Amino acid sequence: RKRKNNEESKCGKCCRKLTTFMFSHIGLCSLVVAYSVLGGYAFMLLESPHEVVERNNVAQMRQEQVKKLWNLTKELNIFYERNWTILAEEVFLSFQDEVFIATKEKGWDGKDGDGELQWSFAGALLYSVTVITTIGYGHIAPKTFYGRLVTIFYALVGIPLTLLCLANMGSFLSTCFRCLYKHSCNCLLWLCCPQHSRKADKQKPKAKPRTKFTKRNEPPTPEEDPLRGKTDESNDVIVTIETDWRKVVTKDEPVRVPIFVSLLIIALYIFGGAVIFSLWEEKWDYLIGSYFCFVTLTTIGFGDFVPGSSSATWGNKEKNIFCVFYLVFGLSLIAMCFNLMQEEVRAKFRWLGRKF
Repeated sequence: RKRKNNEESKCGKCCRKLTTFMFSHIGLCSLVVAYSVLGGYAFMLLESPHEVVERNNVAQMRQEQVKKLWNLTKELNIFYERNWTILAEEVFLSFQDEVFIATKEKGWDGKDGDGELQWSFAGALLYSVTVITTIGYGHIAPKTFYGRLVTIFYALVGIPLTLLCLANMGSFLSTCFRCLYKHSCNCLLWLCCPQHSRKADKQKPKAKPRTKFTKRNEPPTPEEDPLRGKTDESNDVIVTIETDWRKVVTKDEPVRVPIFVSLLIIALYIFGGAVIFSLWEEKWDYLIGSYFCFVTLTTIGFGDFVPGSSSATWGNKEKNIFCVFYLVFGLSLIAMCFNLMQEEVRAKFRWLGRKF
């Protein structure tokens, strides 16, 4: 029985340690990363075969339309432009409808052969991250039955996990940034105004004595009260005051970061991403890059502009991977700035409440 109890207690301790680690900063981040990578592999395996089949179907369909045009031209013994135009227009209209269906409903990306797939690991990883962060660009979407089914359950687990991770990271980063902001301000004050910083150090509150109040019904001993013989003895309640001259630890006021600093951080992050994406994408200018970064970090996710989704195939995988890192770190940064601004707004309202 003792062995069983010891084993159960060890198992309980291990479970508690595992749970504590899983909900720590490192544990949550590791869990989200592993969940995203797992989703990327799963969606790549589910959707990439369907994309290859659809590319082959579109290529075959195009060849059939070419044959129809050739047969149409060959069958007309007397070449009348009007008759040929009417028949050719019917062929092109049919081909147009089939291309629309292939693009809209079956996920064809306009490419042929064994080129880079949309549902490569990088593309599937970007899709899985946009699902659990609720951005949802929509530039690619699952077209198979199992892909759509897995997306539902993947989002049900991933969205709460990601929100919890972002909230945890926002709190952690805000604490780190407050410390950095405090030391930066002290360094700037020391560099720019050394005399003022010395005065501030002199004006720091010194240690104050502690006073203890004890209450008892017994009279004090001669050692505790040297004036005992000179006063009236009674059984009344006696209060003795003891002074402790130990140093009192004073709590520092919480560091408050101005709202404009948080807004400046967000703006710099958006403009930095805009510069990088506008240099990477040939058809993107600085405005489109800023528009994409803003739409991404605010989780609007229109999907009209996505890095690596253009017809140019160079570096698409690298663009998708970089977009994933930019997205995840940017959302953590947004959570940090919102945390800082929220505390600043609360402090402002408390100050207004004291005034009124």
